Amino acid sequence: MTGIAPFGPFAPLAACCLALALSPALAHAQDAAAPDAASPAIIAVTPLSLSQCIDLGMANQPALDAARASLAAAHSGYRGLNNIGVVGRIVAKDLPIRQQQACIGIGIAEASLIQAEWETRYAVRRTFYSVQYARHQKTVLESALTKLKSATDKAVLLEKAGDPEFKVTKIDIDVLNLNGMLLKSKLAEATVGIQKAVAALREAMGVGPDYPLEVAVEPLPAIVESLDKETLIASAIANRGELVQANSAQRLTELEIAAQSKIRSSAGRTFAAGSDIHAKPIPQGVANGEYRPGAIGIEMPTTLAGPKADRMARASDLSARAAAVSEKAHNLVSLETEVAYLKWLEASTKVRNLKDAVATAARISESVSSRFETGRVSGEELLRARTLEEQTKALYNEAFFQHALALAGLERVTAGAFRVPD
Repeated sequence: MTGIAPFGPFAPLAACCLALALSPALAHAQDAAAPDAASPAIIAVTPLSLSQCIDLGMANQPALDAARASLAAAHSGYRGLNNIGVVGRIVAKDLPIRQQQACIGIGIAEASLIQAEWETRYAVRRTFYSVQYARHQKTVLESALTKLKSATDKAVLLEKAGDPEFKVTKIDIDVLNLNGMLLKSKLAEATVGIQKAVAALREAMGVGPDYPLEVAVEPLPAIVESLDKETLIASAIANRGELVQANSAQRLTELEIAAQSKIRSSAGRTFAAGSDIHAKPIPQGVANGEYRPGAIGIEMPTTLAGPKADRMARASDLSARAAAVSEKAHNLVSLETEVAYLKWLEASTKVRNLKDAVATAARISESVSSRFETGRVSGEELLRARTLEEQTKALYNEAFFQHALALAGLERVTAGAFRVPD
């Protein structure tokens, strides 16, 4: 290596602090109550643990309030059908079937709430881990800056000594100073990265920007040594709210065939007349930088027109579509779980490999530093060794963070069948 890059190897480190430390939030933010105007200007804030943050998220996240309201509405709709008077029961021959469909609707709303709860837990856990990761990366940068300053001071002394045997020159001092300035800039980015991660955690918890959040220092989850992919997939299929919803929607459309057989008019209202089956967005596929297949949704108009046989035939066709929707959801959940498993496998392998690499890089850096202290190596050689050490530490931190995110993802995709170890 003939030249010295001006602190180029640390650029990925700062990018990690700003990009990897943040995750997309899963719901809209809700402002927390403002502090009492009469309260003291300085308020002691107790750092919140992960479990406390999750509890706050379960109590404050607006997405959960929305899901609970939908469940309450489903119960109200069911009660409304049961409260129809005698005359209405005589006229509406399809009422018993509508009551069955309303009962299924309650199950769908319950599954949606459970799904929202696991999404909230995942969002809080992920952003909490992001705060810890950003802190770790900032620590690496601070350590690098401290060592670099010490090396720069030593280089000044060596250069002033004027010993021709010393390999440290004025250029070495300038380069070390330049890298120190660049490192301070990266440290500022890392500091802002922590603040962004905390802001994302507030949103995941459902509290506003004025909420006095102090995040406790906690280690990321330890390495999980082994997982069984097939067991994880089976657990996801058994527990995921999306599959409960898809299977229940298929049953709804099956019942619609029987309901249309009870209606005597030439236009029969369907279960969709009493609810918006398109209110829940269908995830779209992605096929740019990564491939992620999209889901499909059921279809049901509010009214089916025509003679009874034709209305029943159309309801049957739409029931067949609902069966395809259920099968597609089954496949997507299986794929999502397998991808989450593979992310864990990749991250855990990287952590194991990088653990030894960190120790090796530290030994090399220490050896070069000892020789630099006596003027036997140049500033360029020292900078290369130190950069390699800090970059390896940063990569190890990143791998450990990705392992934690993979575990959180597995907990989400299996709806809690797999739990992140304490």
